[in-house]
Amino acid sequence: MAGLIQTPPPPTLTAVHTRPWTAAQSRAQFLALAQLRWCIFRNAFCRKGGVGELIARIIFFPVLGIIAVGPIVGAGFASYYLISADKLTLLPALTWAIFALWQLVVLNISPPSLSFDINTIIRFPISFPRYLTARLFFGLLSASNVIGTLALTAADIGIAIARPSLLPWATLLLIIYALSNIFFTRMVLSWVDRWLSTRRAREILTAFILFASLGFQYINLNFNPGFQNNRHHANHLPFLLKIFHQIEPLAALLPPGLTATSIANFAGGRFLHAFAALVGLVAFSSLFLAIYALRMHREFRGENLSETTKQPQTVRIPNTPAAIPHPSTSPLASASTVGLSPTIAACLQKEFLYLRRNTNQLYGFIAPIFMVFLFANRIGTSGRFGSFVFPAAVAYSVLGVSILSYNCLGMDGPGIQFYFLSPTRLRDVFLAKNIIGFLLSFIELVLIFTVISLTAHPPSLLISLGTFCWLLFAVFTNGAVGNLRSLAAPKKIDLSKINRKQTSQLSALIAVGIVAACFAIGYGGVLLANSFNLPWLMVPFFLLLAVAAFFFYLHVLNRIDTIALSHREELAEELCKT
Repeated sequence: MAGLIQTPPPPTLTAVHTRPWTAAQSRAQFLALAQLRWCIFRNAFCRKGGVGELIARIIFFPVLGIIAVGPIVGAGFASYYLISADKLTLLPALTWAIFALWQLVVLNISPPSLSFDINTIIRFPISFPRYLTARLFFGLLSASNVIGTLALTAADIGIAIARPSLLPWATLLLIIYALSNIFFTRMVLSWVDRWLSTRRAREILTAFILFASLGFQYINLNFNPGFQNNRHHANHLPFLLKIFHQIEPLAALLPPGLTATSIANFAGGRFLHAFAALVGLVAFSSLFLAIYALRMHREFRGENLSETTKQPQTVRIPNTPAAIPHPSTSPLASASTVGLSPTIAACLQKEFLYLRRNTNQLYGFIAPIFMVFLFANRIGTSGRFGSFVFPAAVAYSVLGVSILSYNCLGMDGPGIQFYFLSPTRLRDVFLAKNIIGFLLSFIELVLIFTVISLTAHPPSLLISLGTFCWLLFAVFTNGAVGNLRSLAAPKKIDLSKINRKQTSQLSALIAVGIVAACFAIGYGGVLLANSFNLPWLMVPFFLLLAVAAFFFYLHVLNRIDTIALSHREELAEELCKT
């Protein structure tokens, strides 16, 4: 009787794959991704040090909101004024300003890092259209998208108040314009990540970023009317107008110009021209999406941008016996003769390579010197700050260099495992990293002194000695606190990815606070010396602080190995993740 009742056979694998995919399954996938994103955000504050990160975000977000409120409200008032005053020819300036704001936020405010790679969803049964949609929506609430969309919303409200009849058409255009900006930023960042997968491309991009950003600062200082008197402004105005008239026809054919042109034509009753501009805007948005989809399709097919996956070139090694260098002629031996052990010398060589490849560190070193070069002559000749120009410039340079010392192990990545496996003291490793930071700070001191001496007037000997002693106090204090934060809140640095934070938000906040506190103590020391009418008193005062900071730094450095062992799980979890 057992074989009389036949049970239906289980469905085969082919039958499972031939079942049509339902909309409910797609909704379940996107809901799971949304829940995963929320769990990552929520659980990040439950980890060790999560309370500090939460406090840093609570402090950071209001500051970001205050910075963003001005452009957002300004966009609303500007659109209202341009429409109500019938100055529609100036509307492209507003749309281009919002586009520039969007891109500036992308470059200056990094999106929050994730605890996993979004590409891992490829392992699951997901088609490319759903994968592309997931990639688009997973980072939709970034700071640039939120601020840019709010600026466009404020502009739409201003248009609606000034002329309600334009509201439907303007809303449609600004929605498409917002999507165009989102697709454009995603397209650029995805392809830049592709180009950064090679070392040569990273070096070229580093040089481009340095020259572009510093060139922008130069143009802003020399052509911005806010930094010029009336005579200089009158001399620069014809040149600026000439450039504007040359680029205006080309700018009108790009998405910001098409958006403004369509709104202006619709307001003037030229509906055919308005519709043609709308079609052009849709075409640009589709083009940006298509180029982004092309990049995502290659990743969906399994392309790996890591340099470690590339096949090394075959190199023929000659059969001639290699000459073994004598120990006394090796670079490590020569380095040890000046008091450095071979371990520290090897780590210094590695740190020099890191310095050359780290764009943010190079920018933090070069930008303060360039800014001092631009402003030193103006501030020095004005006489408003007097002898405080040199100390203030040095304090500004310390902020650019020291903030990167709060994540010393970020560039090592998975190599942190070898520190614990090899007979190497982490004290030597951190000492080598700190030596590089100290050298950068003192090189900046010399360069800033040279720039101020050539462009304005050299600071007095008393101010120079006091600033040097204060710098010793500041770098030793930052070195000690930075070493502790590097172990307590490490963050992996991936040079093949653009726009990634190099320190945690709490570490960055602590770095700014430490530099501000050191500057306040230094200013207090100057006031104390002047109150006793003994200006030379600032030198022994700062020197005493430097000695105390040095002993504090040595105390932290000698306990580095013990502290690292107690944080080895957090270090491995953060630095070894893919």
